[in-house]
Amino acid sequence: MRTARNKQRHVVDLQLASMVIAMRVPVMMMENITDKLGRSETNRAVSEKIAATADGAVSAQLSLMNSGAMFWLNIMRGKSPAGLVVEAVNKATEAAIRPGRATLRANYKRLMPGA
Repeated sequence: MRTARNKQRHVVDLQLASMVIAMRVPVMMMENITDKLGRSETNRAVSEKIAATADGAVSAQLSLMNSGAMFWLNIMRGKSPAGLVVEAVNKATEAAIRPGRATLRANYKRLMPGA
């Protein structure tokens, strides 16, 4: 059940990403045509991606460090080493994606017409 929910969440994220791109490109084109010096949407798009990547990398590293610190304790509890590695990778992947997902949802709400 949980994997079905995760798959559904990833599909929704892909759909939201497409919508955000579709809403953002015309704004960025108008910034380019009008030769606006600020180019706020373009700057925001780039800076958000850099920030989300950095946050995701730090989150993934912290998750892996936590999993590593708990590894031997979990082995002593009788858990499988291979299962622990898979669990650590899955947790780190989710931690890495989380900041980008939050930014994506915030952009969708901000760029949605009438919002």
